[in-house]
Amino acid sequence: MEIHIMGSDQRSVRCARVSFGKDEISDPDRDKRLLRYLFVHKHASPFEHNIIAFQASKKEWLAILEKIDNPSVQIYFSGDYIWLNLRNAINASRIIPGEVFEEVKRFFPTTWTIVEKGGKISDDDLSALPYSTDRVFLQEKRVTSSGWIGLVDRLELGTEMDYYTFIVECPLFVARQWHRHRFGSYNEISRRYTAYDIKFYIPEVLRKQARSNKQASVDEGVEEPLQSEFLSEIKGLINRSMDLYEKMTVKEVAKELARGILPQFMKTRYYWTVPRIALDNFITLRIHEGAQKEIREFAEAIKELVGYRETDRKNLL
Repeated sequence: MEIHIMGSDQRSVRCARVSFGKDEISDPDRDKRLLRYLFVHKHASPFEHNIIAFQASKKEWLAILEKIDNPSVQIYFSGDYIWLNLRNAINASRIIPGEVFEEVKRFFPTTWTIVEKGGKISDDDLSALPYSTDRVFLQEKRVTSSGWIGLVDRLELGTEMDYYTFIVECPLFVARQWHRHRFGSYNEISRRYTAYDIKFYIPEVLRKQARSNKQASVDEGVEEPLQSEFLSEIKGLINRSMDLYEKMTVKEVAKELARGILPQFMKTRYYWTVPRIALDNFITLRIHEGAQKEIREFAEAIKELVGYRETDRKNLL
């Protein structure tokens, strides 16, 4: 049986630690304790960025689906492979072939030991466990006018469920458009937790509103002197917002409330793990001329990084 896996123990840690904006930091002992914490407290989403695919027939897939009694478990079939993420593999461990789980244990030695022990494992025993790591932090990176996107990993078997993990740094208003694409997994920096590395996007040109499209702009700047005046006011507003934010947090106002005064030009960062069919749908919709320029640049960067296969054309809607 062919078994293919994308991810590592460290991948889950990085997708969790992005909440604090410190996903590049790695310390095996701390990482292992974090994995235990995530499992015990059921912080499940970081595990979704690890992908498992194994060769099987559609009949074998349907037989597995018949045994599922948990409606939240999602297992897919595409191109003679069964596809699932590590979160679903953990929840479906009793019904997945044993040969698959031997390989899962090998790829995620810390995670799987924690799962098998129900999270009841001492710091000393954790420290002694093997720990799998990513080969690199990013494979490739593209910079756009409002941020950047990096390819973390890919699992390509020539199917519509091939998987990709990206890191995206972009303004909040781009991220909220992005999150409308729900067939995928997200883990994002949280300003409830951290004031670390707050940055803002200030456009070089303030574009005009399109007359024929109420939600779009045209590639034409507002005339001077309004252009310069508005940009100056935007910069001043951002600076005043940051000053107030810092004053409040110094005086122990909760970050989860203080963040409310930070403008949508603030940048956020998140991990996005997505199957090919959903990725192609994103590209189709977001390279369209009616899409906002900032997110269109990201869609074009993704197309450069991993291509476009037209798999989304299977969907009528």
